[in-house]
Amino acid sequence: MSSKLSLGRAFVAVLWSFLGIRKDSEYQTDITKLTIGQVIFAGIACTLLFIASLVTLVYFVTQKA
Repeated sequence: MSSKLSLGRAFVAVLWSFLGIRKDSEYQTDITKLTIGQVIFAGIACTLLFIASLVTLVYFVTQKA
């Protein structure tokens, strides 16, 4: 159960980092509780989701009515 919680925390850390909003205390906590693999996985997943969202948005905006 701890790995599921840590993976969720990795996603939260990556999402806040995408926005550029991180407290130093939260950053220090993440360093001690997350592994590099969790952060890389969450970063790649969030990036792919962001790109897919942009492609979908562009697709719907450029469709003729």
